[in-house]
Amino acid sequence: MMSPLWPALAATGALVLFLMGYRMLRGRVADYLDASDLILLDDERRREAVTRTSPLTRLAGRFATRLRRLISPAVLDALQRQVDYAGRPPGVTVESLLRRMCWWLLLMIPVGILFVVQGQLVALPLLPLVAVLVPLMPVAARARRRREAIDRDLPDFLDILAVTVSAGMSFRGALARVADHFSGAFSDEIRLTLGQLSHGSSVRVAFTGLAQRTGSVAVRTFVTAFLQAEELGAPLATTLNQIAVDMRRDSAQRMRRKAGQTAPRVTLVTSMVLVPACLILVIAGLVIGADIDFAELFEAFS
Repeated sequence: MMSPLWPALAATGALVLFLMGYRMLRGRVADYLDASDLILLDDERRREAVTRTSPLTRLAGRFATRLRRLISPAVLDALQRQVDYAGRPPGVTVESLLRRMCWWLLLMIPVGILFVVQGQLVALPLLPLVAVLVPLMPVAARARRRREAIDRDLPDFLDILAVTVSAGMSFRGALARVADHFSGAFSDEIRLTLGQLSHGSSVRVAFTGLAQRTGSVAVRTFVTAFLQAEELGAPLATTLNQIAVDMRRDSAQRMRRKAGQTAPRVTLVTSMVLVPACLILVIAGLVIGADIDFAELFEAFS
């Protein structure tokens, strides 16, 4: 007879293999493959991504390469600034924006042919404008929300930074400590700036890049005041406190301007929606209450 030890060992081995497979399934691929296997896996995924794309997307990618050669460097720099202002989201680059523009432009070709057939040549210049604006609008909206978040977090960031610097910590150490305390777009930009400083970049170049990447007037003011204090030897904590006070005053002024712009919008909505509805309700009530026979009225006019 077979010993009961072998089924027990087989069941234990099956359980161990199941647990190892489940761990590999839930883990990262990079933990189990070497560098050459990872390169092959990336190439395979890239080929699968290319084969999964539609023919229109592949055609737009070919046109995007030619479009990049035709566009001036100033326009490319403007697109790159928009991507930086949006926080460099995953998958959003200048190349992807150009590819998306070409995709929309190819999609608008049948619409343009339809306009030409119908003789509506005036609407043709709107099609390239739509092809450019549709990919840029989400990036611009993301950049605007990110800039508002940076302007909102900057005064509190500077207050805590001033307290940390006053406690005797070095400026870079204080920046790193406060950046770890906060979470958001400005903290990410500060970490990127500290990384540039640790890799040998100068203070002026690193902080000028910080102001350029955010696109915020408040951050630009902070960078200008900080560089002046760094070069002239002014007390840094006093400068940071003064900048925070100025930022809060500017934020309060922006809030008052937004509140002033809200009243005309409410008035417009009231005029466009409530007033016509009330007029229709009053006129309908008068007609029903007067008991007018519209049939006899129309016969009298005919």
